[in-house]
Amino acid sequence: MKILNTNNIKNELITKLKYNEISNKVLLLTYKPSKEGVFYKNFIIKRCIEFGIEYIDHEFEDNADSFTMVNYINSFDKNDGFIIFLPFGDFSDIDYLRENITIKDLDGFTNLSMGKSLNGEYKNLPATPKAIARFLIEDYDIKAKNVVIANNTNLIGLPLATFLSKKNATVTILNSSSTNDKAIIKNADIFISAIGKANFYDKSYFKDGQLLIDVGTSYVNGKIIGDIKFDDLENLDIEILTSKNGIGSITTLTLLENLID
Repeated sequence: MKILNTNNIKNELITKLKYNEISNKVLLLTYKPSKEGVFYKNFIIKRCIEFGIEYIDHEFEDNADSFTMVNYINSFDKNDGFIIFLPFGDFSDIDYLRENITIKDLDGFTNLSMGKSLNGEYKNLPATPKAIARFLIEDYDIKAKNVVIANNTNLIGLPLATFLSKKNATVTILNSSSTNDKAIIKNADIFISAIGKANFYDKSYFKDGQLLIDVGTSYVNGKIIGDIKFDDLENLDIEILTSKNGIGSITTLTLLENLID
């Protein structure tokens, strides 16, 4: 087993953010946030402070309506960027927000961004699939590769699958109703997991010669644990990008890079 990392990409992004003057702000939006959402937001705030990027940390009141939310967000300069942290309340406002927010979308949230990302446009991908795509493009030839993605959401699985298929990979998406998962995953050249179930995939799912990318995050006893039980794979001839020092370490940087791009 060879454990990979994204250190080269991370260093490239840090250099880019350090040496580009960023005058536009980041709007960090929460509505009845989860513990995970607050953790992620605070990590972005830490990066903003590191790079001297102005940010607005705004949590909507419990009785806020969609119209009020959109008016507040659109009151900022069109070049200011926004990030909405999910879950966002009970999601009843999501469709209205996707349709009507007009300032810069940093995480593939709006209908316009989603449409472009589903057309295979790299720059409009949400941050996580954009980070995965960058890792694969820089280091691997994915043409004709069999890629299996365990995630079918608008924020990860669907835009990533579209982008990779545009690059001539053969892509399969697993969801909660999929059957025969083990056989499908074992047939993959590249397996990408983002299901958020700690140590869900053990050795029985994999074989020699595969590339595994673990994007899952679960909080267990104060630690972030990925979907793949990588300690179980020591005797396999595989490459694995674990949840630690992997995609997560460049996702926030990829978000902030969009302020420049």
